[in-house]
Amino acid sequence: MKVRPSIQAVIVDEKEKKFLLIKQFDKRKKIYLWRLVKGGIEKGESEEQALKREIQEEVGLKDTEIAGKIYNYEYIFPPQKFIISTYLVKGNMKEKVVLEFTDEDKIKDYKWVSKNQAIKMLYWKDEKQAVRLSK
Repeated sequence: MKVRPSIQAVIVDEKEKKFLLIKQFDKRKKIYLWRLVKGGIEKGESEEQALKREIQEEVGLKDTEIAGKIYNYEYIFPPQKFIISTYLVKGNMKEKVVLEFTDEDKIKDYKWVSKNQAIKMLYWKDEKQAVRLSK
């Protein structure tokens, strides 16, 4: 089975205590779900480089600071096994969010929400856990 290393960002505006969620088409459930920013690591990229690239590609944020790795998990979605490294990323909700609208990602909305709201809105348990572990 092919292994796909990936990164995920728990983006938080610490001053406002708000977390950024994106509404993205979920290929497993075939519906739109609230998610964290996530993507694959390209050949030759470090996790941190991939994280910054994915954040810029998916939501257009450039004023971010990687605070550190907070969680790891893996799952199988045939034909691949995904190994996810999750990072806490400091963002600024005053910065304009520009969503990526590609056929592959299908991101159609975003929200800055409280920690409790984020945990309620997220569907996947590992994404909920990543938010719970953020400080």
